[in-house]
Amino acid sequence: MTSLKSSLTHRRQTNHLLRVEQTDWLLEAGLVRAHRQLREDDAYTGETWSVSDAIRGDEPAEIEIEVTRDDASEDSLTIRVIARLGQQDPENPRRIQRSNTWQIASELSPTTTLN
Repeated sequence: MTSLKSSLTHRRQTNHLLRVEQTDWLLEAGLVRAHRQLREDDAYTGETWSVSDAIRGDEPAEIEIEVTRDDASEDSLTIRVIARLGQQDPENPRRIQRSNTWQIASELSPTTTLN
């Protein structure tokens, strides 16, 4: 019984770590999409991008992108990305949300790279 319980705990932990890693990949995909959209349209301010079809299983997933121009410096943009994986349900503690903010130069050329 102890071995079974240990296996189940390990499986849950591994599954959680995989979901956290998937959310990190969604976060990076949001940054790449913002970069691409800004190259095509310098007036791009962001979007909410549903990516549930790209995720294995039935889990809903979305990426929220917000681009703002820095008022103090016209040469700077702030890109904020929030990635969410799982149901938005108070009774479901399995929902994962990760976010990050990047400051970049507003003059994005095709050779500009983001770190």
